[in-house]
Amino acid sequence: MGSRRRPGCGRWWSSGDGGGARRVGRCGSTRGLLRGSPGARWSGRTAGALLRETLAFLRDEVGAAVYVAAYTDGEVSITQYADSPTAPAVHEWVDFREAAHASAVGKALLVQLDPAERREHLGRHRMEAFTPHTITSQEELFTELDTRDPGEPLVDLQEYALGTVCAAVPIRTGTDPECVALSLPTPDPLKLAQAARVLRNEAIAVLLALLVGGSNPPPPITSGIPCVVIPQ
Repeated sequence: MGSRRRPGCGRWWSSGDGGGARRVGRCGSTRGLLRGSPGARWSGRTAGALLRETLAFLRDEVGAAVYVAAYTDGEVSITQYADSPTAPAVHEWVDFREAAHASAVGKALLVQLDPAERREHLGRHRMEAFTPHTITSQEELFTELDTRDPGEPLVDLQEYALGTVCAAVPIRTGTDPECVALSLPTPDPLKLAQAARVLRNEAIAVLLALLVGGSNPPPPITSGIPCVVIPQ
């Protein structure tokens, strides 16, 4: 698959084919964020352009919409994403804050929390069954989180929405858990595996772009949770 880099400018950046990389605010509801509602301004044009280009490059490499998410103030938040007509963003039919147990993004953030913090989160957000594939048992979810191989992406196999599969890789630029993720509007396990492999390999580029954008240096990792991180 050929890769492309498209420079951006202005408050919102979009590619010539209608796709784009956008930043959305961390505060308030995440409902509607994947439908192009206005968000926060880029804090620095140069750093913002680098992140936009990185996300657009990754979108074209994996052939899927890509996202950056964070766990801030006890909630899941999509902070940036890049999509296009041929790589559409997932339809947010349930608020992502309510679906950490059922989404790759949520799992990649929860895996960076200790068991008590996970239970506290799930105590505030019930593990509802959104599809027949949704995990609704804390024990089963924690087993999935804690037994994955180091560096292995977290996946959502039609757990959030039927017909959609996702993968996410934990990253960290500061004290808050973060991740980079992708979504595919087709339940093709081979395509997901291929895209997840590229996502894992390119996650470091997103991490670097976030660090250039002014994120705080990460603290030492002592929890043993495998994630992509640049030590101070």
